Amino acid sequence: MKPADGSPCVPGARYAPALAWLDRLIERETLRLRARYELSIDELRGLYISDAQVDALLRERIPDPAAEGRIHRLTQEAIALSARCIEGTPLAAVARRFALGRGEAGLLLLAFAPELALHYETHYAYLNNDIARRCLTADLALRLLADSGFALGRDALAPGARLFDAGLLEWSDAAERRSLLAGAIALAPPLTQALLGLPARDTRLPPAIRLLPPAGDCGAGELPASAAAVIADWAAAQRIPPGLTVCTAETAAEAFVAVRLLAGRRPVLAVPAAVPMRDEAAAQTIARVHALARLAEAVVVLEDDGEAFAREPAALQQLARALRAVLGAGAAVIWTVPQDAPWMQAVVDLPFVELALPAADSADRAAAWHAALGRHGRSVDAAVLESLAQRFPLPRARIAIAAESALRTPSGATPDGLESALWQAARRHSGQSLAQLAERVSKPHTWQHLVLPEATLNQVREVAGAIAQRERVFEDWRMAERTGRGKGLMALFAGASGTGKTMTAAVIARELGYELYRIDLAAVVSKYIGETEKNLDRIFRAARHSNAMLFFDEADALLGKRSEVKDAHDRYANIEVAYLLQKMEDHDGVVILASNLAKNLDQAFARRMQYVVEFPRPAAALRERLWRGMFPAAAPLAGDIDFGFLAAQFDTSGGEIQTIALDAAFLASAEGDVIGMSHLVKAMGRHQLKMGNPGGVRDFRQYHALLGRHAASPA
Repeated sequence: MKPADGSPCVPGARYAPALAWLDRLIERETLRLRARYELSIDELRGLYISDAQVDALLRERIPDPAAEGRIHRLTQEAIALSARCIEGTPLAAVARRFALGRGEAGLLLLAFAPELALHYETHYAYLNNDIARRCLTADLALRLLADSGFALGRDALAPGARLFDAGLLEWSDAAERRSLLAGAIALAPPLTQALLGLPARDTRLPPAIRLLPPAGDCGAGELPASAAAVIADWAAAQRIPPGLTVCTAETAAEAFVAVRLLAGRRPVLAVPAAVPMRDEAAAQTIARVHALARLAEAVVVLEDDGEAFAREPAALQQLARALRAVLGAGAAVIWTVPQDAPWMQAVVDLPFVELALPAADSADRAAAWHAALGRHGRSVDAAVLESLAQRFPLPRARIAIAAESALRTPSGATPDGLESALWQAARRHSGQSLAQLAERVSKPHTWQHLVLPEATLNQVREVAGAIAQRERVFEDWRMAERTGRGKGLMALFAGASGTGKTMTAAVIARELGYELYRIDLAAVVSKYIGETEKNLDRIFRAARHSNAMLFFDEADALLGKRSEVKDAHDRYANIEVAYLLQKMEDHDGVVILASNLAKNLDQAFARRMQYVVEFPRPAAALRERLWRGMFPAAAPLAGDIDFGFLAAQFDTSGGEIQTIALDAAFLASAEGDVIGMSHLVKAMGRHQLKMGNPGGVRDFRQYHALLGRHAASPA
């Protein structure tokens, strides 16, 4: 059949045989209905049902031999045409890809016909006996496909039928349908595009889901050499295996680049992991994702930065359900996650293959710095790049950003200032994430400011030396292969408050070029189950790519001895301790724990500490050094200060001496005077009262009178 204007009914020749087959079926069905008087010849047919039509339906039909003969001939012609009518068309490729039966392929062709020629809408409305139903209905599909060479069972149109579950067909009037047979059938938009030979798209999917063109070999330079070699081996061996593959890398971005390389000449359908879980119509979204991936012959990549699902059991369960649904539909899925994300919890009941990409080592990072500078026509000495690579464990993408940031600074524009600019940029970019979760500690002190017993100071220098040699010992000498743990180093600073633990950590950080971030465990620990682990996970993940030493202050809050489990609180408290142990062991950086009560710490922590340094309260000689070094050269001092007396008479720590000295300075400044013994005595007296030692004022001896004189002063 052709339109009334005589124009061709097909915009291209590929579907001409298929539409010739359909034309016979439409003509045959028209003859059948007319012979039964099921189609009124009234010009208003479809707008109302005439009495004559109803009467004809009630009477026994009288066969029309001429019509029966034409119907038989059209049936034979349709069957003959059906044998090869879709060969060489995109529909044939879709049928093979989805393993469709002939009846299912025929149903798709009927729904697709109006996209090729609009006059089929008129035919469908005529055969539906309803001018408003210019579409394929379930009833019409069954009638047309009967004895057509594409036999279709009614089960193909039942709820849960494969074409609908696969996202190829849809019920376009599900909300107003009166019966299954009256339902209107439509092609899913991406299938329409595929059958027309156009790139498959589905605008109904969330915008975050992207269909990316094949990457080929582009992007290999964005991966460390060791990771690129692993991808090359996989690609040569098997490309992408069926089912679920979990690709883990140092960062989710690197994992995604690796997957695109692995996909080769196939497009990638990138689905953020949060989409299937937050979408109210999750099952429909998954079906559409699956259909689009198969139509485009794309690799489904589930992107996960690890943040959205860190320590969230409910979210992980939803993700697991989404994975099961996609895999159950027969798709091959690659899930890209950072190495330290808790992805195992979501796939515990699923078969999967892990593609683990090795993390970049210092040589990889040095090469990344060199390449980033080379893109701008700049370079520095190789030793500088090696130092940057060893000190700052940045991923390659962030190295490129840090290098560009350095080049944009005034000092970075000059050859002499570039090295300093690179160090500053690397330091800023390595601590961005961690600065949101922890407090950065200032580092004004040096080794000469440390006033510690000789034995303690020697231990501290050993700790600093070990931190400085971590790269050589763990990477060059490969000691990490023997320890079976991360390349990190853990030390415990134990001692009373004010004995110099924080200051010592800051001195080590300054000496070695690290940033020091203090984590108050008392603030990290939460009364809500699971929140403590989430807080710890965020901290360690942020520290992974930072040039930072982690300083856990008040470690007693969490690291106390694990107790016998008597109730749920004990059980979860023990879980928190075990979790921190695990995170510390896996961390590749430096962790220093500070505790006032080392004896109360769990023995499991003590065994894992490479160094335990005791910070005793200072003896009188050290206290005098602390007193004399507490005032800078700019602070005006009177000649009557007796530092020896203060040190010998009062058992104070360095932190307490600092507080007393500052109080005395405020007193002197308020009086417009220099800092003298009277101000120090008054400040010491206040401290004794604050510490609950009112009798301690008798210890002032010859300076006791200064307490009374100052008490009567305007200050």
